[in-house]
Amino acid sequence: KHKPRYNISLKDDKTYVSLKLTMQEDFPKLSVVRKIKKDGALYFGPYTNALGCRDTVEFIYKFFKLRTCSDHDFANRTRPCLEYQIGRCSAPCVGMVTQEQYSAQVHPVRLLLEGKNQELMSELKTQMLNKSEAQLFEEAAALRDLVKNVESMLEKQLVVQHTGVHQDLVVLYNEADRALFAVLTIREGRMIDSRYFPLPRYDEDGVMLSQFLSQFYLPHDFIPDEILVFPEITDVAGLADLLSERKGRKVTIRTPKIGEKAELIELGIKNAISYYHRMHKKELGSEELLLKLQEAIGLPKLPVRIECYDISNISGTHPTASRVVFVNGVASKSDYRHYKINFNEGPNDYAMMNEVLSRRFEGARPQEFPDLLIVDGGRGQLNIALSVLKELQIEGISIIGVAKGQGPGARAKGLWKEKKEEEIYIPNRKNPIILKRGSAESFLLQRIRDEAHRFAITYHRKLRLKNMSVSFLDGIEGLGAAKKKALYKYFKSETGVRAASLEDLIKVKGIHEELARRIYYFLQA
Repeated sequence: KHKPRYNISLKDDKTYVSLKLTMQEDFPKLSVVRKIKKDGALYFGPYTNALGCRDTVEFIYKFFKLRTCSDHDFANRTRPCLEYQIGRCSAPCVGMVTQEQYSAQVHPVRLLLEGKNQELMSELKTQMLNKSEAQLFEEAAALRDLVKNVESMLEKQLVVQHTGVHQDLVVLYNEADRALFAVLTIREGRMIDSRYFPLPRYDEDGVMLSQFLSQFYLPHDFIPDEILVFPEITDVAGLADLLSERKGRKVTIRTPKIGEKAELIELGIKNAISYYHRMHKKELGSEELLLKLQEAIGLPKLPVRIECYDISNISGTHPTASRVVFVNGVASKSDYRHYKINFNEGPNDYAMMNEVLSRRFEGARPQEFPDLLIVDGGRGQLNIALSVLKELQIEGISIIGVAKGQGPGARAKGLWKEKKEEEIYIPNRKNPIILKRGSAESFLLQRIRDEAHRFAITYHRKLRLKNMSVSFLDGIEGLGAAKKKALYKYFKSETGVRAASLEDLIKVKGIHEELARRIYYFLQA
């Protein structure tokens, strides 16, 4: 119902980063975000390279001196922060620059993010000359350095065409029953980004490409002036009108046959082919790795989907469990799950594992079952998993237990050489299997097991911190966070609050007599 058949896997856009420039504020700030909201801010992206995106933000902070503080800090600051002291911020928070002067700082940032590089460089050079003519030589020198730094950054981008038009290049490449969309982003003749979307081939190339363009561009605010596509699509005019209406000005869609733009198409096809073959080679490597694992531990079928479960608790408190899923040897994080365990009769990993696996498989459909089920632990945990599946009358799932080797291996003592390898317990075999040290299949099992442990302990710590933040004063009507804070500040400690008399409670700022009585009787009870 909520996953259209031809969704082109664009749901993966949720993982990309964008840049947010809060133009709705008097003093805008720039930040990296993953969710785009209708809040009046300007959004640029999404970008596939999160590291490169953050490098751009760092560059802008360093040379354009925008504020980096939160809105709360900005509103409450009384003196400039360290960023101002080291020359990385103009300190609008304390009035070091006016709103008009700060807007002049923001304008070139907007031009840079919009890809209007020629206009940006022209403005910066004009400002530099004006400052020089006005004999403001220090400011002119600062602009000169800024021009050099911007030029240096722009030189790193690949020049593919000398033009001022904003273009996107969209190519569909397919082999057999598989297809790949390549989207190359070109701004003023510079290639600044590339994205790839693999999916099964389900229709004619022209139909698939047309549907892709609609789904890719219509949800976004920024649409380029020109979209070069390959292969040709039949409803070019209708789709161009739709995108033009969305953009607010004309958008051209074309498939050039000759000239520089045809050469761009060739470049896009080469990029798509190269990425497809790299992806295919990686998949073949994953399949080979899974075959080695299948052979090493004697699995009846290839473990395409692997699930691993781990328990985390401290002496039975805040018990949690995790499920991590690897498909074709790669983590499938959308299938990860946390379990808050209901068992509360002290530390009992076996009972906790029994509960978690029962909740996982009870009522589940066979098509949701893994090919390989891994439990973090030895023979005991393995037997629990076997008993749960037997009780639920589930067959066809291979089960193993992975336990850490029992050896010295203390980091402080430098004894890693003597550390035993992970022990793999399988049904109907007394002694565990020890995989070859350093083998790819051994690393895969270690990575899966470590990921399950990381995911479980992260949730466990979250619950512990949440519990630590619970106050013994919770539940008193009319007593909010600010008044609790006032009580602790006045009485210095929880013990002081508990020992307070009614008269003392009334003395606390914000605590009226009726509320003081409620607190007092609550503490006495």
